[in-house]
Parts: sequence; structure tokens; C-alpha cells
Amino acid sequence: MQKAKSILAFGLLVVLLNSCVYSLFPIYTDDTLVYFPELIGRWEMDDEDYIEFSNASSGPSFFGSSSESTDLSKNKAYSIEIMDGEELMAFVGHIAKIGNDLFLDLYPDDPYSNGSTLSNVIPVHTFVKLKFSGKQLYLTSFDLEKLNKLFESNLIRLRHENVDGTILITAQPKEIQKFIDRYSDDESVFEETEKYKRAS
Repeated sequence: MQKAKSILAFGLLVVLLNSCVYSLFPIYTDDTLVYFPELIGRWEMDDEDYIEFSNASSGPSFFGSSSESTDLSKNKAYSIEIMDGEELMAFVGHIAKIGNDLFLDLYPDDPYSNGSTLSNVIPVHTFVKLKFSGKQLYLTSFDLEKLNKLFESNLIRLRHENVDGTILITAQPKEIQKFIDRYSDDESVFEETEKYKRAS
């Protein structure tokens, strides 16, 4: 449990996205990876928040990588910049097609760049549902409170830790994909969708 707290402490520090579900491993495998060049550019909300996709020259080497993913993930990676309030965050992103839906896996870009103070913690993945059409982009997060209730009642059987009310999934990618596929069409387990418009 102490290890999980250390992992999550850094995840929450870097991934300041509200009500996120975190995973020790990525949600994608080679057979689910997809890449859309039309996402490249900046997408803005009505306020000053935005998400910007650009080409990534290579994917990261990170704790939480899986034998089920190979160098293909480097060729289908995005560099992603997110402005959320006053916080500017950088990620490496991958899109997985799971069932009929797309999910964006986010992992902190260069998480150890701040030096030795971060050497005793491990960054984590988070993921959101993604849809886009023309000049519209939609991102939808899982509802953490509702998922907690499902986990507590054993309606979701997926390896995880519950750290102070925040879920840290410890299952392998294929297991996570089964979980996502089962609930991806259940609107009750998702939060309100964030809507973006293409700006560039």
C-alpha cells in the first residue's frame, strides 16, 4: 500500500485532471493502437483551456510498459500539451481503439526532468474517452465516485488499489481493455463531456 501511495502521489502531482482513474500499465497493445494525423494542432475550450497534439519522435521508456507493446507504440505516439486552468502539462499520448470506441492514454512526458526529488516515485497512466468529428473534439473521463462504488460492491473485478478514494489499476493492458469495453457505452459511469473546437 505504501508503494501505491508513492506512485499515486506523483501521479496526482503531474496529472492534474479531475476525477481521473490511474493505471500502472498503459491501456493499449499493438493490436489496438491507432493514429490520426488530423488530430495534430490545437483544440480549445470556451475559456483559455486547450489541448494540443503534435507528432512525437518516439514514445517514452517507462515503468509500466508492457511486453504486449513494442516499438510500434513509438510510431503512433503524440506529444500532448494540456492547459488546465493555470497548469500547463506535457504528456506522451497514445490512442487505443477498444471495441467501437477510442480512448486516449496519457503518460507524463519526461517525468524525472526535475531531478532527484522525484527519484523515489513512479508516474502513472490515465485515460479518457475520445471522439472527434471535423472541428469538434470530445474528451470524457470516468466518474471516479461511481467507479469506486462498483469496485466496492465487487461489480468490477479488476486488479487495483484504492488509495484514499482514488483508483490505481494494477491489471495488465488486456485486462484493462476488457473492463473498458464492458463499460464504454454505459453513460452512467462517465462524467460530463469536455468539448473542444479546433483552433489551429
